[in-house]
Amino acid sequence: MAPQDTATSGTDKSYEVVYTVKLAAGEAMADASIRTGRNARRLRELRFDFDPARYSDFSGDGTLELQDEVVIWNPPRSGGTLRYRVHVPHRRKSGAYDALVTDSWAIFRGDDIFPPAATRVLVGSQAEARLELDLPKGWTAVTPYVSGDDELSFNIRNAARNFDRPTGWILTGDIGVRRSNIHGIRIAIAAPVGEKLRRMDILAFLRWTLPSVVELFPTMDSRILVVGAGDPMWRGGLSGPGSMYVHAERPLISENGTSTILHELVHVAMGVAGANNDDWLVEGIAEYYSIKVLHTSGTLRHRRTVLALEDLQAWGEDVDNLFTRRSSGKITARATTLLAALDAWLLQHSADGRGLDAVVAQMAKQGGTYSYATLCSAARDIMGGPVPMLDPSRVPGAPDLAVCRDTR
Repeated sequence: MAPQDTATSGTDKSYEVVYTVKLAAGEAMADASIRTGRNARRLRELRFDFDPARYSDFSGDGTLELQDEVVIWNPPRSGGTLRYRVHVPHRRKSGAYDALVTDSWAIFRGDDIFPPAATRVLVGSQAEARLELDLPKGWTAVTPYVSGDDELSFNIRNAARNFDRPTGWILTGDIGVRRSNIHGIRIAIAAPVGEKLRRMDILAFLRWTLPSVVELFPTMDSRILVVGAGDPMWRGGLSGPGSMYVHAERPLISENGTSTILHELVHVAMGVAGANNDDWLVEGIAEYYSIKVLHTSGTLRHRRTVLALEDLQAWGEDVDNLFTRRSSGKITARATTLLAALDAWLLQHSADGRGLDAVVAQMAKQGGTYSYATLCSAARDIMGGPVPMLDPSRVPGAPDLAVCRDTR
């Protein structure tokens, strides 16, 4: 958040922000807006970067500047609206989509409609935000948020942020939803009508695997949304805050003993990305626990678990640097087997028999980003001293960090 204004007024330090997106069936362009309402004077400035290939036609009440692909909006003290258009569909390099608008449904991330923004506000101000969807007649919606006054209004609350915005996956249109409460988590599985996402199969799968994930990550959101669709959507899985996308034809468990749904579920549970060049760690944790949870839940036998890790070991054996901006398949495979070996070593050598579960749980409770340094620190706490498995000489491409050195 940008530096705060020092002025104060009144005892109510909250202010209203309403996000609106208007979709038209089959139309790639959507109308989006950000409106300030009650106590609007508390928000003095809003600023965000934008991609001109995706966002256009900005206009707004108050003063509005566009500077080198940066929007700077100073809304009127009495309240006002920033308006723009956004190109919703997004095509990956493979040619498949990870956001799409069709004649009967749309799937996208709230993050891509409303980019992250810096604000200047009166001291102590807290946004009370909601999302309003303006949809074609007959369309409904499912989001990761709590429903508001009507079925197309959603309250957005994040205690970790002073300026909330819509994030995570949103599905609208002619859709079908299955809901359940599993281990205290409210689950919704949704897909467009006619798409072959196996909603009941996913609910059953989560019923016997989700409890293990919650025990590892007790800070997991109390609501999780799973959305999916078939071609031409991307044939993989993608996580978002409190939500995930999975292609309708992805199996619950792949032939190699991994699970796309569990992998993305761990990402949702972790809640944050890795630090710079530490994407290998979050991807490795997600992949390792997609296998381990299947084993601990009794879904995979020990031999099948060993074979899954051996396959990953062979795939990633020639990786000589884990520390890249994005973790590729081979890097993730190498990271997974490194974490599996670390888990086995900790279980054998720690005084109280604690393994990687305890290390990951400690990192999750501390919050912030996951990194090589925080992994080493948490592992040292578990062991009460250095962990040779994490010495920079044994982790491909690792920086020479004192907290990670085996100094015995």
